[in-house]
Amino acid sequence: MRRICFSLMSLIMLLCGCKEDVYNPYPPVEPEEVTYADPDMTEQTRNLLNNMKQLSKEGKTMFGHQCSTLYGIGWSGESGRSDIKDICGDYPAVTGWDLAEIELGHEANIDGDSFAAIRELIKLSYTRGGVTTLSWHTTNPVTDGTSWDITEAVYRIIPGGDLNAKFCGYLDKVAEFIGSLKVGKEMIPVFFRPWHEHSGSGFWWGNGNCTAEQFVALWRFTVEYLRDTKGLHNILYVFSTDIVSSQSAYLNFWPGNEWVDVLGIDAYERPGWTLPENGIRLMRLLNHISYQKNKPFAFTETGVECNTTQPEWWTENLAASFKDLSPAYVLVWRNKDMSHFYGPYPGCVSEDDFRNFAGADNILLESETGNLYE
Repeated sequence: MRRICFSLMSLIMLLCGCKEDVYNPYPPVEPEEVTYADPDMTEQTRNLLNNMKQLSKEGKTMFGHQCSTLYGIGWSGESGRSDIKDICGDYPAVTGWDLAEIELGHEANIDGDSFAAIRELIKLSYTRGGVTTLSWHTTNPVTDGTSWDITEAVYRIIPGGDLNAKFCGYLDKVAEFIGSLKVGKEMIPVFFRPWHEHSGSGFWWGNGNCTAEQFVALWRFTVEYLRDTKGLHNILYVFSTDIVSSQSAYLNFWPGNEWVDVLGIDAYERPGWTLPENGIRLMRLLNHISYQKNKPFAFTETGVECNTTQPEWWTENLAASFKDLSPAYVLVWRNKDMSHFYGPYPGCVSEDDFRNFAGADNILLESETGNLYE
């Protein structure tokens, strides 16, 4: 009966010249009480969150790019550079970095990016008013393999597990790095996105490799350890899934409102899955959950690898994925070399289109965000 009703509705809309929404309208909900993962967050951290919310309410979205100031196409380690800046004269508003293998005490992450260099670039970004987001492709503590080694591990590292002490050592290294992000005595606020894409099964903490209860215990322990044991109050915690099909799927591993600050989704374009049609569905779903949870949302990872055939991808695909919506930020992955890049670069086929995208009133680069920390 429900399918028949939907079909009749679609027919009525077609006859009336109306276009059916990608998602049927969600039922109205009362937003939940505002909560924070760290009620004792620093003043600058709270200001960042509140100002980001305000920009989103005004219809603004910050553009982000992974590793944007460390290297790009044809260059590496040059001070003051970014492929985004080379094209637009401005840095991305948000720059992403990954902490993979910091837990092992290494001097560089899994991609060879120096943590010392990352630290200095984060400081420079902060002094300019830029925003930092950190992901963590964590070593599997059971096998010492990579994040993609899906040997079950979560039940062994949460409280009561035989490897909990080892995992605490991992968190100590993360805390040491985040705690070193200072300008003078001022702690630099960061968006921290651990255990991302958990709705998929590609990582050892993902769906199928642990239970929802184990994941929630892992998430809460991570927050508690960094916040309470290590005394870090400059972190905003981002809960970010892989592609999902429903609200229940998104909230399957939900740790609770008081443990999350920002909602996110990672979704990369690929053959048969394009942003104009599918991305907008995800963003509308996330927008609804965001309103319900009373928290901002972001498009935490997206892009299409080695995009050399779509000269208008930025305006026709990416911008269309959040049309009429305002995620707090959207971040595309890094530009390593010509075999692995996601952002624009001087001379690429979409260079002019990216200028149009970045020049739109609703897209913000670094110098356009105002002072997010005041």
